[in-house]
Amino acid sequence: MSRGQALFLVGGLGSRLGDLTARTPKPLLPVAGRPFVEHLLDKAVSEGFDDLVLLAGYRHEAVEAYAGEWRGARLRVSVEPEPLDTAGAVAHARDLLDDQFLVVNGDTWFDFDWSGLTLADGIDGQIAARRVAPADRYETLEIAEGRVRAIRPRADLDEGLINGGVYRLRRAVFEGDAGRRSLERDVFPRLYADGRLGAAVMDGAFIDIGVPASLAQAGDLLRQAV
Repeated sequence: MSRGQALFLVGGLGSRLGDLTARTPKPLLPVAGRPFVEHLLDKAVSEGFDDLVLLAGYRHEAVEAYAGEWRGARLRVSVEPEPLDTAGAVAHARDLLDDQFLVVNGDTWFDFDWSGLTLADGIDGQIAARRVAPADRYETLEIAEGRVRAIRPRADLDEGLINGGVYRLRRAVFEGDAGRRSLERDVFPRLYADGRLGAAVMDGAFIDIGVPASLAQAGDLLRQAV
């Protein structure tokens, strides 16, 4: 059964990783013996997503080599003409988008059933949230009755609910958007203010590869997962 479309944000600079990303986009860095993005693509296909789109920017030539097919799923690449940030990259690809779709951060592994992240009536964006400890590296969410009630700035918290880097969104959210825009700083606060941002707390192995220490840990985690 087709679960539809999944987008992957793979265009960032990865500056916190220093020389590791000087020539290689962060999502293409090797993790557990393969480019990290390949683990994400495999997971999407295994859960029924058959239309995959890589949203590329920095060092996009390496990403474009993936265009065509991935394990039986269609795979397309959208290249931003300049750095557009996360929401800008989605908006730039609007001609490729279904009415609703999954979005996955290209530097995050969150191992739950992605097909279970759905949009209820009156909700235009749904965040997969994860409880982590400590939560000092992340903004935290307050969730009640399936909706985001507050987005808190980073603080020295022992634990908290964070944005897990996997979302379901409606195409209409990006109508009229142009230029550099962020999901976290622009789109989600707008949806939250309108009462149209939902969240579901999911459980599963979680890590991002944004800093060298977590990149090394991701290798151990994914070797156990495969």
